[in-house]
Amino acid sequence: MTMITNVPNSAATVPIGRKFAAYLGDRINHWLAAWIARQEREAARKVLLSFSDRQLRDIGLYRSQIDGALSNPHQPD
Repeated sequence: MTMITNVPNSAATVPIGRKFAAYLGDRINHWLAAWIARQEREAARKVLLSFSDRQLRDIGLYRSQIDGALSNPHQPD
């Protein structure tokens, strides 16, 4: 007679190698997301700095506010 057991896939049954691989994957994803966000901020900064003062005023910014607006995009001044 054969016995079949159903063991749920809980944290206790996952081998440590898989946990480490998942942790490492999460860290790499986090690092890549931060790198991409930084590249996007730098590209936006470069574009905004190329605008004239009048163009900046048209979108509601002064030249001195560019860096602050890019570091806190959802926070109104």
